[in-house]
Amino acid sequence: MDTWQQEQPERHDGRKISARTLAVMLVLLAAALAAFMFVNSAYFTVGDVVVDGNKYITREDIYGIAGIPTEINIFRLNTGTIRTRLLRDLRIDEAEVTRQFPATIVIAISERQPLAWVACSYGFVQLDKQGVVMTAVKNIKKVDVPVITGVRLGTIYVGDIVDNQVAKNILTYLADLDETTLGQLSEVNIRANGDLVVYTVKAVTIRLGQPDRLLDKAKLTREILENIGDKKSIIEYIDLNYASPYIKFKQTPRKE
Repeated sequence: MDTWQQEQPERHDGRKISARTLAVMLVLLAAALAAFMFVNSAYFTVGDVVVDGNKYITREDIYGIAGIPTEINIFRLNTGTIRTRLLRDLRIDEAEVTRQFPATIVIAISERQPLAWVACSYGFVQLDKQGVVMTAVKNIKKVDVPVITGVRLGTIYVGDIVDNQVAKNILTYLADLDETTLGQLSEVNIRANGDLVVYTVKAVTIRLGQPDRLLDKAKLTREILENIGDKKSIIEYIDLNYASPYIKFKQTPRKE
């Protein structure tokens, strides 16, 4: 008896994958996944973190602020998070964090430059050009920038901004000096009559007078200290009260 059902031919198409091919693909996928997990693990050191623009803050301190571990794996580091952490430190004015091919992260920072120490109710604070308190200490261990004397701030803390106008005037003067000139100054004193007097580490007195024309006086300070060079020991004082500066030399004893 004839049957209505006929034997259907076996269908073949391009979508059929052999068991062997499937096994190879699974092995490759597992290997890729294992490699990814290993490279991104905390135990795999890869790449480098380069720090640029730092002078006052050490590279180790920047690593600590940014939360960069000793065993660096840049695939586990987030550039946005690093920048956010760096900007929380008052010593850092700006930070840029970028990735460079193939395996480098570059941290470029702009530091706040300390300009002066000034006494406060509990010790001393270090100020930048905006009057931001960068550091607060009970005693100054290292005088790396000039000390402002003749004024005492009240209770002020790290992160606060000084509102004392006399101190702000002095910061305006100091901010316009180059680093070499600033390093030669030890003290800026505010006299009772409001006059400003600067002392250098070589015991040269610079009379600024009233806090006016401070940018001009800063320029003259730079030029004079550069020009007199090693003659500082024979100078009694420099007077910048007037448009034309006056240099008073020490009198040498007469020979009998």
